[in-house]
Amino acid sequence: MKILGTAVAVLALAGVAQATPVLQFDVNAFNTQAVNNANVNSPFGGVAHTGAVNFSIGAGVLNGVFMQTLANGPFANANFAGFTLTNFAGQVVLNNGVVTGGSMTLTLNNADSYTCVLVPGSGAVSNYVGGGYKIEALTNAGFFNDAAFGNVNVSPWFTSQGASGLSGSFLQFNFNPGPTGAASSDMDIFVDVAPLPPAAWAGLATLGGVMVTRRIRRR
Repeated sequence: MKILGTAVAVLALAGVAQATPVLQFDVNAFNTQAVNNANVNSPFGGVAHTGAVNFSIGAGVLNGVFMQTLANGPFANANFAGFTLTNFAGQVVLNNGVVTGGSMTLTLNNADSYTCVLVPGSGAVSNYVGGGYKIEALTNAGFFNDAAFGNVNVSPWFTSQGASGLSGSFLQFNFNPGPTGAASSDMDIFVDVAPLPPAAWAGLATLGGVMVTRRIRRR
C-alpha cells in the first residue's frame, strides 16, 4: 500500500506550533485535464498516474478568502468581494501517483495574483471517499504581486515573502475524471506567513492543522 512518510508525519505534527496567520483560498469548479509524460491529453491513471493534471479556469470561481489568526483557531471570512477570478493555471506533476513538482497561479480581474510551486515528494494521489480522486501536498516559493488581493489586505504575507517566497499547502483537490481524463474540480490553497521556524516543520504543521480546522468549518 502506497502511503508517503510525509503524510504520516503531517498527522503526527498537527499539534506542533503552527505559523500564523494563515490565508486560505477556496477555488471551485475549475477545469482539470490529465496528460501523459508527453503532455498529451490522456485518461487519468488513478493512484498510479504518471504524467500530470493540468489546470485551467473553466467556470472556476474564487468562492472565498479566509484567514486564521490563531494557531489551530477558526478561519474567519475575509469578505472577498467586488473582484473575480480570471485565471487559474498550473499543473500537478506525478510519477506513479506521487507529486514530483508543478505550480499554480491565481489571477484576479485587476491583475492581482498569487503563484507558488509544489514541493516534490510531499503528496500523492489517493481515492476520494464518495468517488473520484484527491491530491494534497505542500507548496513553497509563493509570491503575491501586491499587498492587496482584490479587496483583501494580504500585506502580512506580501511583506514577509522576501526573495524565497512563502510556504503553504493545497488540500481537498478533488476531481472525478471522465474517460478522457477531464473533470471539474475544487481545491483549497493555504499560505503561511514567512519565515517559518523551521520551514519544513512549520509547513507540515500547517498542513496537518488546517486539515482539522477546514473540516470543522465545512460542517
